[in-house]
Amino acid sequence: MPPLPESLPSGHAGPGLLSPPTPGCPRPSSPRRDPGMLLEIVDVTGRSLAASGFAGRTGTRPPAMADLTVCSFLTKVLCANGGRMFLQDLRGHVELSEAKLRDVLQRAGPERFLLQEVEMKEGLWDAEAEAAAGAGGAGSGGGGGAGAWAWRVVAVSSARLCARYQRGECQACDQLHFCRRHMLGKCPHRDCWSTCTLSHDIHTPINIQVLKNHGIFGLNEAQLRILLLQNDPCLLPEVCLLYNKGGDPFYGYCNLKDKCTKFHVCKAFVRGECKLQTCKRSHQLIHATTLKLLQEQGLSIPSVVNFQIIAAYKHMKLHKTLENKDNSATFPEGSRGLEKQGTQEARAAENRPLVPIPAQPARKPCPGKP
Repeated sequence: MPPLPESLPSGHAGPGLLSPPTPGCPRPSSPRRDPGMLLEIVDVTGRSLAASGFAGRTGTRPPAMADLTVCSFLTKVLCANGGRMFLQDLRGHVELSEAKLRDVLQRAGPERFLLQEVEMKEGLWDAEAEAAAGAGGAGSGGGGGAGAWAWRVVAVSSARLCARYQRGECQACDQLHFCRRHMLGKCPHRDCWSTCTLSHDIHTPINIQVLKNHGIFGLNEAQLRILLLQNDPCLLPEVCLLYNKGGDPFYGYCNLKDKCTKFHVCKAFVRGECKLQTCKRSHQLIHATTLKLLQEQGLSIPSVVNFQIIAAYKHMKLHKTLENKDNSATFPEGSRGLEKQGTQEARAAENRPLVPIPAQPARKPCPGKP
């Protein structure tokens, strides 16, 4: 039996990956098909799965290795294009029909790819409007009238930076041992990484194993940065604990108010743990008062928008799980969040006013930020 063909190209980061668009500027046009980022799915015999009729057979799954390779490659393409793409653009990198590609994403589930049907709009891209409305992709945001509906794909991962490693307290675990400040581009030793006490190398034996365990072994450092920025809450600015302790509906117990240099946002929400359908604390990561803070932290605004989209979906899913548990009903196992109704609920969860709505505060505080 011939060996499995190499399906993943060498590290490839799309142009302008680390230079996010400035809010208010036109959104970049749809990515072009890049021959260097094209994948033909093959089985263990070396035949194309599309050519052999695999993808068209109902109920037939690809070999496990092909599944992992395809998902890793799709994550690589998404992160090379800012972490989020329209399905029709993503299809340009894979030799599969749109229906078959959607099936691959659906079987992978929202733990790997958040697939939602959204309405495209015309006009300038606006980060605040996009985060509030939950409508992503090129040409969406603060512009004009309604447009066509399209499938949006956002890269999701449970990979995280190890918080204990940042404090020098962990030698090996199932999380990435990598310098947090370097991931944010703020490490003072970035020009001489050997002088930093923390690793700047994603290819250490520990990190390679973690990447393999999460099925993202094909990513280079720039692509991994995009993936973590939109999934790992430890890369967001530090959340204000006084804001989260209650009191004033706008500022909690924080006396600094608008002058506070910490994030005034629901800590449980960013960690995917907020159990309140209508929370007293803000679930909006991007608005006028936080844009400056995010930019000072060196964060990519499109990545924070992606974080908002993923967090809103998780909040909707958690609330629905608790709701069904209260009704003694079983939540459908492995729900993919692909139905239009689920997408509309996620969009409604994101579409809250930028001023928090008064309600009962969460009783159980979230663990402190490292």
